[in-house]
Amino acid sequence: MNKVYVVGIGPGNRDYILPIAYRIIEECDVLVGGKRNIEIFSSYKKEVFTYDSNLQGMCDYISANRNEKKIAVIVSGDTGFYSLLDYLQSKIGKECIDVIPGISSYQYLFSRIGKSYKDYGLYSLHGREIRWMDILKDRKGLFLLTDKKNSPSCIAEQLIDAGLSNVTMIVGENLSYDDEKITIDVPENIMKQDFSVLCVVVIENEE
Repeated sequence: MNKVYVVGIGPGNRDYILPIAYRIIEECDVLVGGKRNIEIFSSYKKEVFTYDSNLQGMCDYISANRNEKKIAVIVSGDTGFYSLLDYLQSKIGKECIDVIPGISSYQYLFSRIGKSYKDYGLYSLHGREIRWMDILKDRKGLFLLTDKKNSPSCIAEQLIDAGLSNVTMIVGENLSYDDEKITIDVPENIMKQDFSVLCVVVIENEE
């Protein structure tokens, strides 16, 4: 029975995809993932399965086809940072999966601003309720994956309401793409701006 590969492809730009990821994808018969991720490899002419929001349908497809086909599940960023890895291991079995890491969005953003992230908390707000404000009090700062509900503007508003208007916010939009934009400002100014859906946020405590 074939192993299923879970392949991290970094922040999005082809230049940040590891060579081993390209090799594994070339060797596989089927690419599974979101439409945006799979489009990067359209020149490979592989069979594709886009799961949209139907994760159970994705697992059913993998289980039904992995005996005859080599399958790679393509995930953004790194496989170990809020990706599909945990879910797939729980559904398919840890022993059935090989993991190929990628460059995470936090690695990329911190490299762009020239800082170490070792003292920062790293969290995702995608469909999660996290008491990040409490965590912020004990850390140098936080890195947050945002979503439509927890946008940079919403986070800025919460900081102001909590009396933390003097912290610094760093918003990374469309990281590694041609239209990449990194905004560094205080919450009051961030709150007034509109940002794309593909955003991450760093909050830095006042030094």
